[in-house]
Amino acid sequence: MEISANGSHPKPTEDSELRKVDNGNIQRPLQKNQSFLKKIDNFRKSKKNLKANEEKEPISPEKLEPQLEKDQNVKSSKRSIKRQSRVDEPDSPDKAEAFGSLVFRLSKKSPNKLEKKEEPSSPENKGPEEMSSLVDKLRRSVRMKKKVDYNGAEKNATLEEPKCGDKEEPQMLSVMEINGLIQSRELIKAFENIKLTEDKLLEDCGANDFNENVTEFTIRGRDVDLLYGSLFNMMRSIVKDSLGQDQVDEPLISSVVSVIKKEAETHKHPIKTPAHSEIPLLGQPRGWKKLWKQAVRDSVSKRVAFLPLRDEEKGWLPTHLETLKSMTMEDLKKVKNSLRVLYPEDYDVCGTYVRSYQDALTSHLQKNVLPAASEFSQLYGLLDWIMNQYGSDKFMGNPELHEEMNPFSLRPLLEGECLEKLKKDYNRTLQETIRTYLSNIIEMEKKNWENGEEVEKLMLTDSCHLPIYTDVEEIIGTHVRNSATLSEELEISAFNACIEELGTFTTRLQTAFQDRVGTSFTDLFVQYTVVYVNSLTKLRHNTTQSDAEQCSCAEINLTNAIKSLKQNCIQLFKKDTKPQFHKIVTKNWLIKNTAFNAIMKSTGILCRCLKYLLHPHNKDFAHEIHQYLVTEYISQTMKRKLSLNHSDRKKASQKMSEEADLINKAADDMGSDLDNLFPAIHCISEIIGAKKKDDIKAKVNKLFLLYPDISKDHILCLLHLHGVRNSSSLLGYFQKLQEDQQQNLSLQDNQHPRIFSGIDCTPQVACFVCF
Repeated sequence: MEISANGSHPKPTEDSELRKVDNGNIQRPLQKNQSFLKKIDNFRKSKKNLKANEEKEPISPEKLEPQLEKDQNVKSSKRSIKRQSRVDEPDSPDKAEAFGSLVFRLSKKSPNKLEKKEEPSSPENKGPEEMSSLVDKLRRSVRMKKKVDYNGAEKNATLEEPKCGDKEEPQMLSVMEINGLIQSRELIKAFENIKLTEDKLLEDCGANDFNENVTEFTIRGRDVDLLYGSLFNMMRSIVKDSLGQDQVDEPLISSVVSVIKKEAETHKHPIKTPAHSEIPLLGQPRGWKKLWKQAVRDSVSKRVAFLPLRDEEKGWLPTHLETLKSMTMEDLKKVKNSLRVLYPEDYDVCGTYVRSYQDALTSHLQKNVLPAASEFSQLYGLLDWIMNQYGSDKFMGNPELHEEMNPFSLRPLLEGECLEKLKKDYNRTLQETIRTYLSNIIEMEKKNWENGEEVEKLMLTDSCHLPIYTDVEEIIGTHVRNSATLSEELEISAFNACIEELGTFTTRLQTAFQDRVGTSFTDLFVQYTVVYVNSLTKLRHNTTQSDAEQCSCAEINLTNAIKSLKQNCIQLFKKDTKPQFHKIVTKNWLIKNTAFNAIMKSTGILCRCLKYLLHPHNKDFAHEIHQYLVTEYISQTMKRKLSLNHSDRKKASQKMSEEADLINKAADDMGSDLDNLFPAIHCISEIIGAKKKDDIKAKVNKLFLLYPDISKDHILCLLHLHGVRNSSSLLGYFQKLQEDQQQNLSLQDNQHPRIFSGIDCTPQVACFVCF
């Protein structure tokens, strides 16, 4: 902006001048017109003449009044020019009314000030300086009582004292004054003044040419919008603080409700204003009731989010969840008992806060708690809190809140993909936890093997006290039952996960046991074998409770592990006794009992433990050991290691008979009921002890009837042991027995044990021993 030649007023440039705002007074660029320049010249001339006269002679009181009147007219003209410089169109009647009201408010205060001033002294008693001061005071007084229109016309506006019946026009406050009301929480008064400012702006907007005053209305409209925003921000802060305070500020909350109601009523019928992208919408409903609900949600969300996690501490999650629960309950009780009565029923205060807390808890769990929870116990506690505790009578189903909410109508805190991911993580960590527990059991068993700790007798005699069974059953049962409290889906998935880990556990246990202990046949080895077979047998019942794939796989693993333990035990027993069996039916055997005693010692170990095996393993085990003892003993008689003479036959026969009794007794102690095996060794001992050929034929006939699978080669081996040289007649007799057997199919009874068919023998070429 440039300065004019006389330096008194600014000269407008070709570009449009920007409007300046100073303490709420709006200034506009001056318009170029001839009347404006003439008034400036007249004003300057009158001012110079007045100054010259004052210098020449003192002003007398008689001359003061007309001079003051003249100066007053000049001042009024100057004020009119300034008013014109603040508007784009000085002739607009709407703007004259708008800014004229502001002059009215200012002039309204002048009479009171004038009434309080003392009467001026007589002009004769005043000097020139005092007279000049008096002139200035009178000028200001006259100016305050003048009302200037924007058409340039000057009117005398002598104010009258307000009458009692007249209604006083409300005084408009500045933006800063209204903002001060907001900061001091005088909400209702602040709203009324903002509304007054808004109404005035809408009135001016409707009376003037809007397109010529876009900048002015933009700034004034933004002021109104900012004041409304500042007011509601204060209301939002009050709503937020209402939960954290020990005592609810009831008058303040009531004023919030009143302002929301007033805003809805005053903006019930929206006012159409010129559409412009830079000017905020005025006279439109601001939806503060809806914003109040959003303010409640925001305040609750921040209140929940600010709770510290402290996930670096051990056991942080239960503490954090309990804090969330306590804070939620305390706040909702405060809402019901203190805040609800301050709001109208249509606010649904309790329901709004309940839904807000539900949304806040859901968001807090998803963003903060779930990423920090990784252990199985944490995930279980979280699911239990979500699925069980949240809707219980100790939380949202609390009887103190039943009047306002139905716990069964609450939606789950977590749904959809988030809940499914949590369940998958739970199942994964559950399986890892079960695997860890079962691995720890194997490690404990390894320590027992290494320390040579014998199995307690109670474990053998009572399968309910088997440590592995009880431990594994407790681990699986506890986790499945706990999962069942969450949901049926998690119960099934937990059971399948546990059964799957059980299947791998049995294989790992069986392998570790055979690698560490299953290398030699000992009493400790047999004890643990019995314990493990019984334990796995009882655990296998769990796999029959479902037809899931995990159960089928686990059942196969358990069956294979049991079979492997049994076979390993039998193989070690055979490995331990076979060398001793090779020493019987020899010359040393006739003299010493060392070899057979060793066999009976190992057999005695089995006898003490195998009787405690659970059905059906006890019978299967006893039968296999019994058949092995009898078969292996008889096979030694077919090796042709010894040909007895007349003096040794009786001794050998008697020894065989005694050892057969011991073997039969051991088999009976183990629980074998293979009765056909008991007489086998006795029949051979009778053949060895027979003296005459007819007696031999009778014993061969008995042996053949009991064991039809015996062959000619087996008979030759027995005759070799007996010492018979010419065995043609005995062989012919045996051949005739076989022919009779083929004709009589009834003798082919499948119940007869097949002993000799599994015994190898080498036929003797010739026997020349005679009686």
